[in-house]
Amino acid sequence: MKFRIREEKPKIAIDVDGTLANTMGALLEMLKDKKGAYHDTNEIDDWDEGVIRVFGSLEEFYQMYEKLWREEREKIQPHVKKEKLIELSKHYEIFIVSNRPDGEHEKFILDWLKKKFGLEYKVILVKEMADKMKIGEFDIVIDDAPVLAEVAQNYKNRKLILVKRPWNKKVCEKIKSENVFFAETTEEAISIAIHLRKATEKIKEHPLKIK
Repeated sequence: MKFRIREEKPKIAIDVDGTLANTMGALLEMLKDKKGAYHDTNEIDDWDEGVIRVFGSLEEFYQMYEKLWREEREKIQPHVKKEKLIELSKHYEIFIVSNRPDGEHEKFILDWLKKKFGLEYKVILVKEMADKMKIGEFDIVIDDAPVLAEVAQNYKNRKLILVKRPWNKKVCEKIKSENVFFAETTEEAISIAIHLRKATEKIKEHPLKIK
């Protein structure tokens, strides 16, 4: 008989806002209800300047962001189907890594994951966006933050899959790096991660004689 001994799963970090969660879509709906003005995500073609142009100020944006996650997170829709995360978990150990203002947000994320997917993962919160590429032993990071494409070039031992959003368009156009990949959607990013795993996966077969 032949038994397959599979390597320990590599670790993958997945961002929440803009990657797993359509947070911006929910925030724009809140803005519409509050001010009666409709805005599209394509208007936010630069993070700070675009957010200020649409929401009026960064302070206003983050106040709405806090209210959304603390009180109305059920309005945030996923960017990915549950089945896609389950497929990814066959190849990687999944961690949720998010840049958040305080540790209290961990319970908000866990609650959202459970209600939207019925799944639980370890949540890691970082204070600085760039820390997502620095911490842990992640083989791959899936995110939408434009700054990470710049940072990732200094960490050749791990790969970044950047999900294309209006606010990272400029970065997507100029970054060319062997360890930075680009995906049109979060589901495509997951497919890329799975493909990368399959391409490097080493399965050893040991023939054993059973008497």
